Amino acid sequence: MNNYTYVSIIALYCYIFLFISLSASKKTKLIKAFMTLLMAMMFWTGGSFFMRSMFGPSVKFWYDISLLGLCLVPYAFISFVHEFLFNSPHKKDTIWFFLFVGLFIINATTELLLPAPEYTIRASGIPAFYYTSNVYTYIFYCFFLASIIYCVSLIIKGFKENRNQVIRLMPMFAGIACLIFGNTCVMLGWFAGFPIDIVAGVINAICMFYTLYKRRLFRLNLLVPRRSSYVIAGMLSIILFANLVGTFQNILFEHFGLITKNYYVLVIAVAFTIVTAIIYTMLKKFIDAIFIKEEIQQSDSLKEFSNYVSKTLQVNEIVGAMGEIILKCVETKQVYICLLDDNGDYSIEYSSSPLRKNNYIINHENPVVIKLMNNDDMIFYSEFRHSINYRSMWDSEKQLFENLNIEGIIPVKQEQLIGMILLAPKPRRSGYSYGEISFLSSVASISAIALINSKMYETVYNEARSDELTGLLNRKYFYEALNNEYEKLGERQLSLILVSVDDVRLYNQLYGNKEGDIVLINVARIMDDYVNTQGYTARLGGKEFGIILPNYGPLEAKDLAENIREQIMNMNKRDSDYTLKLVTASFGISSIPVSANTIKQLLDYADQALYQSKRHGKNRVSVYNAGVVESTSGVTIVDAHREKQNIYLEYAPTIYALTAAIDAKDHYTFTHSENVAYYATKLAIGCGYDSELVEIINEAALLHDIGKIGISENILKKTSKLSDEEYQIMQSHVEASVNIIRHLPSLDYVIPIVLTHHERYDGRGYPRRISGEDIPAGGRIMAIADSFDAMTSRRSYKEPYSLEYALNELKRNRGLQFDPDLVDKFIELINSGIIEVRGNQNNE
Repeated sequence: MNNYTYVSIIALYCYIFLFISLSASKKTKLIKAFMTLLMAMMFWTGGSFFMRSMFGPSVKFWYDISLLGLCLVPYAFISFVHEFLFNSPHKKDTIWFFLFVGLFIINATTELLLPAPEYTIRASGIPAFYYTSNVYTYIFYCFFLASIIYCVSLIIKGFKENRNQVIRLMPMFAGIACLIFGNTCVMLGWFAGFPIDIVAGVINAICMFYTLYKRRLFRLNLLVPRRSSYVIAGMLSIILFANLVGTFQNILFEHFGLITKNYYVLVIAVAFTIVTAIIYTMLKKFIDAIFIKEEIQQSDSLKEFSNYVSKTLQVNEIVGAMGEIILKCVETKQVYICLLDDNGDYSIEYSSSPLRKNNYIINHENPVVIKLMNNDDMIFYSEFRHSINYRSMWDSEKQLFENLNIEGIIPVKQEQLIGMILLAPKPRRSGYSYGEISFLSSVASISAIALINSKMYETVYNEARSDELTGLLNRKYFYEALNNEYEKLGERQLSLILVSVDDVRLYNQLYGNKEGDIVLINVARIMDDYVNTQGYTARLGGKEFGIILPNYGPLEAKDLAENIREQIMNMNKRDSDYTLKLVTASFGISSIPVSANTIKQLLDYADQALYQSKRHGKNRVSVYNAGVVESTSGVTIVDAHREKQNIYLEYAPTIYALTAAIDAKDHYTFTHSENVAYYATKLAIGCGYDSELVEIINEAALLHDIGKIGISENILKKTSKLSDEEYQIMQSHVEASVNIIRHLPSLDYVIPIVLTHHERYDGRGYPRRISGEDIPAGGRIMAIADSFDAMTSRRSYKEPYSLEYALNELKRNRGLQFDPDLVDKFIELINSGIIEVRGNQNNE
């Protein structure tokens, strides 16, 4: 090995070791690109080694193999840089491949560019290889220089797009500089006889490996698997015996004489095997001590962590286990865990230092969050600060990460970003290794699955516990919560409030079920806002609600109920086209130990108190106390009804004056309103509606066309078909009627019916185009009564239709213009004689 063969073999060993090590890691595109580069360098150094070792078939053959590797290096290196900086190779890279392969073929056949080296023996007896060059050699060198310039241009481009990424390539730049220097020396004849280009290649390989490792593409323990230990041990034994075999042979001959010569090969083989085994054992122990031990610890911890989080469905237990395993296996100052909240933002759910767990919220539009959504790897905040995304952050967002002293951010994601792990810098600012990052990524992946399962369980659990309409607890879990609070009662007080929303059925009939549901939702929201975390709020069914108040006595519960009652009364006072009916609620309160001792007594006494609230006029709070129900003062429904009757009597002259004015303008409108009132009230009574709603429908029928007072007589009495413009004017009478009634505030309860009597069941009516049961019951009744009277009465443009025709039209439009059930009921009442046809006799 006096001809510097050892330089080539060291370089070859380096490349083989890296290649074997990388073959044990996961094959990403970047790893494959690097392995291609290593393969080219293995051809380069391997050919040089076999050439300097004088292996057959010839020096020229192995020189060509070495030159082939050298020619493939530019293409492989350009592809690697493209993949490293831009995550994808470029199609133009193949031009370099064909260019240098073409140069190789030309040189292999003519030796025009780079002639094979001359083998000579120096005066000292040491063999050496000398390279010669010519003018064509510099042409070949210019092509290499062009490829280097192209690489530099790629690096400059990458620097503009991602400065931090290029900074990581600095060790690689040093390797490139060495490579250029080594090949320049060969071209200029410096270091004659010494393979300076091969030495430069070794340095470049080390720099490239260091760059890859610092970019954290693979775990270091994957670079030295057990099979690599065998290879390394064998190589070291070969090097050792190649250099010492002569000395070893002399020792054997001098001390053991001719006998040993007969067993020389056997002794060498045994010695080689023993030495290889010793080197392998030592190397394996070293590797285990440095790398495998940590890996085993992390693997065991991950296994325990995975088993634990797979058995729990509590979010706080999962994030607690996440924090524990990170602190156990990764040396870090501080750990924060943020999870996706109901608002779509990320709030801190865990801190390794509870005193530092502030109410920090990371907005979902934060550039860090957006980057994590599109990235599966750990983000280093120090590197992120050099990116364009950092500049778009608000000062408050930057301050948040600085206050928390964050170094690394790991996404916890499974299709969507569920959360993130925030890590402070390591104690000695040593930086997180690839092994630690890989471990943290495994923790994040396991946690993501556990958190998704927990979220699914929480969703199902809440759905099972919750009322679908209001979101409050349902009846089953209300009683479960009541039992739980009673069991841990001790010396504390416990109050129960039962709530019943008054006249919900009437409200549904007036405004439709949709508006009725909105009332229940708003009532639930008011109660939940007042109770908050102080107790439990539930919908027990229909219009009934319950409130459990631990640590509340009867007086505190009464005050809370009064506040809720007042808020419910005020919730329909809004600025709109009409005012909704006043909504009220009745309350019954019972408490342990003041009035009850058991859960059954608590429920019975609260129910009795609620009954008394209903009995004494509704809209009040009653407290059961030692067998006596005490009620608070409040406007009762009975008083309100009596007041409404008085108000109607007060406004009656105004109403008749208005209808008389209409009668003077259009006699049909006046009699039509009376007829519609008759048909509508008869149908309402036949459907079983209560007397209050029947009265409201009657009043609404008398007022439903009052807006026609503002329409021209030419339109009202026109004998031919209305034009489109005239029809639009006629349609405006609905809103005109509402505007007039609004100035009679105490009669505004008829507005929903007046407003909807021209709506169609299929949603094609006017003015709001609502459909089905979203139309109040009174409006659906009025639509039938209004249309029936219009068909059976004489008008300026037509004679009355027959009863048979009118009923057939109702049947034909059931489910389209009219409520089908109400149509059937109306026809039944007509056929039975309960409703008399009044149209023909009233329109003389």
